[in-house]
Amino acid sequence: SSGINAEYGAASLDLDLAVLDCEDAVAVSKKAVARQTICDALNTLNFGRTERGVRTNSVSSGLLEDDIKSILLNSTQPDIVMIPKLDSVDEARFLNTIISQCTSKPFPVIFQTESAIGLINLHEIITTLLKASHVIPVAIVFGSDDFVSDIRGSRDIDAVSYARQKVVTYARAYNLQPIDIVYIEYKDLEGLKLESEKGFGFGFSGKQCIHPSQIPILQSAFSPSSEQLEYARELIRSFAENQEAGKGAFTFRGKMIDRPTLLQAQKCC
Repeated sequence: SSGINAEYGAASLDLDLAVLDCEDAVAVSKKAVARQTICDALNTLNFGRTERGVRTNSVSSGLLEDDIKSILLNSTQPDIVMIPKLDSVDEARFLNTIISQCTSKPFPVIFQTESAIGLINLHEIITTLLKASHVIPVAIVFGSDDFVSDIRGSRDIDAVSYARQKVVTYARAYNLQPIDIVYIEYKDLEGLKLESEKGFGFGFSGKQCIHPSQIPILQSAFSPSSEQLEYARELIRSFAENQEAGKGAFTFRGKMIDRPTLLQAQKCC
């Protein structure tokens, strides 16, 4: 958000990443004010364990250069920048050029896939950023609202299942974190829980959050439960015992277990 009270609120929450916004949360006439407010927040607020991020405007908006220069030339840089609506290789290269003008070292970047053409170009965008001199891509956020508007679809979870799975697949293939869609009905915590659990099952590593009440539900949904951890640890132990006995596949708690299942358990731990 662009208000200092909201920035203070974000700094006080137990989050993995708090993203201060220059884009959709800010009126066009207030972009310069938002940049200054964000810089002031970075300079003065203690975010504790929470990483500090800033979402800029898109390349196509014409505002990205001013955003990046304001944020990265500030006396206190954020830990990461988030780039919305990254649609093409040319935009990825432009982003690298602007960042290179502000810092001598590669800078961590999260980018958002929010359009049909961005989804089509996703593979090329990722490989371009991985080769870029001043960008360290770390995550991909799927932006469903702009995406469904672009494809003239509805904001139904089933309508974006293909796009969500493609984002997960490409992100995982290149060791990036896939971040799921925002749940805008912030008072519907049961619906958030169900959608988050499905997102975890899809392969997402996290989900965007727009209200403090959503935080504990998301942290629970995207973290293994004590029961899951116990199951995984026991499976790993049983696998080792069966390997020593010369067995490949074996049965564990009524299920057939082989190496792919072991890998899933190891990632859980």
